[in-house]
Amino acid sequence: MVKERDLATTSISMRYDLSPTKNIIGDMSGVIGEFCDEFIGAFYSRNVSKKANIVITELFDNAIENSEDGNGRITLELSIDGEHLRIRMMNNATRSQYRKVRDHVKEINSSANLKEMLADTIRKRREGRLKGGLGLIRLAAENKFQLSVRYRRPCIMVETGIALGGPD
Repeated sequence: MVKERDLATTSISMRYDLSPTKNIIGDMSGVIGEFCDEFIGAFYSRNVSKKANIVITELFDNAIENSEDGNGRITLELSIDGEHLRIRMMNNATRSQYRKVRDHVKEINSSANLKEMLADTIRKRREGRLKGGLGLIRLAAENKFQLSVRYRRPCIMVETGIALGGPD
């Protein structure tokens, strides 16, 4: 008989390619995030599957908002193996868009206090009635994800990962 702790050693990988991005309507990030949440939740704790859902939703929405044009492709790759959860989002972006994301990720990764950075960003956004700028900080501060970004023209690749530390 398979035990719950054995389920949390299951290796899963998924890949979604969607193009052109102009045809992505509705809450596609929610649809994919919820599916992955349910699928991963069949093997791993709800804590792990919810984290995947949060990351997928955030990165997918960012990719749609920051796509170079409506004719590009969005690619989501997810893998989990009992030890790590990794999610990569790729989309067409300009070098300028990449630099903006790279600088934001660099600031997040070099922050001595992510919770304080998040609180400061929320305050500044509220004062200026600005939107955005919180999602990646929240992934790192609240969900403990490591972030990295690369650019291979014309694609920006945002990668996240977290060590699972064994079954929850």
